[in-house]
Amino acid sequence: MSLTSDERTPHGPVLPGAGDHLAATATAPARVVLGMSCELDDLDAALWASAYAKRRGHGLAVLRPDDAAHEPADLLPTGSREHVRASTTRALVAESRTADVVVVNSRTAADRALALVVAASAWCPVVVVPPGAGLRDDLPVLVGANGDGLSEATLLAGFALARVLNTGVRAVCCTREALDAGPLPTPTARAAADLVDRCAQRYPDVPVDTRVARSQPVTGLTRHAGSASLLVVGCTPTTEASTSRRLLDRCAGPVALVGPRAAVRATTPAEVGR
Repeated sequence: MSLTSDERTPHGPVLPGAGDHLAATATAPARVVLGMSCELDDLDAALWASAYAKRRGHGLAVLRPDDAAHEPADLLPTGSREHVRASTTRALVAESRTADVVVVNSRTAADRALALVVAASAWCPVVVVPPGAGLRDDLPVLVGANGDGLSEATLLAGFALARVLNTGVRAVCCTREALDAGPLPTPTARAAADLVDRCAQRYPDVPVDTRVARSQPVTGLTRHAGSASLLVVGCTPTTEASTSRRLLDRCAGPVALVGPRAAVRATTPAEVGR
């Protein structure tokens, strides 16, 4: 397969109604969980979670602190909605066991740090929504694919999210390896392209293109994220200098974090196959 930085490798059109059906089984998660403080600045994350839950056909569980003085969640559209007190790290991780996604805000550095801690232990992707960001289906879901231990799970999560949003996947491999002769520029790029092809076979209704960025992951993914509806990256227990932390600090759009536990569930055939 020939691949360049701008070449698209299609795997099929988006089918009508594809956004209504994630690759689900009887044991698949059944809720969208929103971690919400008592601040009205959380409303963007709340609206993103509500819109995603509607597309997914799921209920929305709202977790909020015991000392919340008012109910910003009441500003959400009416529908199936649970209210759970004590929006803590432990509570969010516990709720992730039966969730499709956990959604939190990134209003402050502390919010972003909380998201990383939750993602490192959560059983599903954690979507971090910054102020001003909304749910979009007119742009592809961007997935960082660099061949690390979480790449397969990150790609599968990206395909699943793209199916719900009824859009495509753009997989970007960021590498600074020396260029090789041949259709694929580096060993890392070749491995990433092969992995994208394998994952795409499980989601034949989701179009995908694979690109190579000659840059560090933070630089390349931040640049591509400007033309994406959502960025999906792997997340392990992190430090201030981690790639996922730096992406949360830089990206103006939503970022989905896929941790090791979410990786186990994402790569289980019963969860991703139809």
